[in-house]
Amino acid sequence: MFSSSFWGGGELYVFDLSKRLIEDNHKVICISKKSRIIADKLESSDIPYYNLPLSGVFDLFSALRIRKIIREESIDIIHVHNFKTLFSIVYAKILSKKKPKIILSRHLIKKAKNNPLYNFLYSKIDKIIFVSNMAREEFFLSNPRIEKSKTLVIHNSIKPQEEKANTLNIREDNNISEYALLVTFTGRIVPDKGVDILIKAFSQLKPENTYLIIAGSGEEEYLKELNKLVVECNLSSMVIFLGFVKDISSLIAQSDIGVFPSVWREPFGLSIIEFMQGGKSVITTNNGAQKEYIINNETGILVEPGNAEQLSNSLKTLINNKQLREEIGQKGKIYFEKELSYEQFYKKIISTYNI
Repeated sequence: MFSSSFWGGGELYVFDLSKRLIEDNHKVICISKKSRIIADKLESSDIPYYNLPLSGVFDLFSALRIRKIIREESIDIIHVHNFKTLFSIVYAKILSKKKPKIILSRHLIKKAKNNPLYNFLYSKIDKIIFVSNMAREEFFLSNPRIEKSKTLVIHNSIKPQEEKANTLNIREDNNISEYALLVTFTGRIVPDKGVDILIKAFSQLKPENTYLIIAGSGEEEYLKELNKLVVECNLSSMVIFLGFVKDISSLIAQSDIGVFPSVWREPFGLSIIEFMQGGKSVITTNNGAQKEYIINNETGILVEPGNAEQLSNSLKTLINNKQLREEIGQKGKIYFEKELSYEQFYKKIISTYNI
């Protein structure tokens, strides 16, 4: 089950896992809200899917359609990715003669709701997978009526990058010298991600022969604010907005430093580990689950959220020290391969499914 209609880390999680399960000869059916980008991705990989409203507590239409899918497709397991979607699933399971397992992945750092309606949902879940220890600890702060034995932590991962020809050339397309450094942000362009802090930090440096690359789509009003900030900081010639980029691996390969200055608590940032997998040094904030896989000054650099000056100083350190940049990038890559590889993630998921 896709949890939203836009493309983000959670959607990549579902897509990659679906592809891998199919590769291992499991039957997979995807369900999502109507979304052109999700439909294009699924169709390009020949993954069958249904579009349903998935509108929450009172969505009996989706429940009846899912009951029919459970029966016709002989569904054994339903993997859900938020509680709002779960209502239709639970109703469908109650109405169905076949009783598939319900697995929920929790992609947020948030206290559990503790009321009769949600306690009813908890009683119908077979397992909850938390993407970080922090997410699990926060969930149980409100003492929800669910046994901890029904929960576990499986850190996110990403599939190995496929060998293919690069589809974009940042330097050639933007007249950037091969000797220039590229500081790159990838992800949704929303206030929570702290891109405005990154621009302010970059403006304090204005490093020579260095460009700030911002890749991703997001909120139009926030994008307008960021463009205005770039002009106010006299950075128009040094900051490049790429919009949504399909070939992220190519962008990472051409980058020197990845920066992820989230001001909210990241449950587990896929963009960060994409750069680690690519052997690139990363700077990110210390207020989320990043501390579970970033060893400060070893596999990456951690800074306080919202602190432009500290972020600027960390950027300066990596920009001016090629050896340190490369050491951190290589240590991050080694850590990823040892602790966060997709094979380890997939084995844990299969074990949870008990296939």
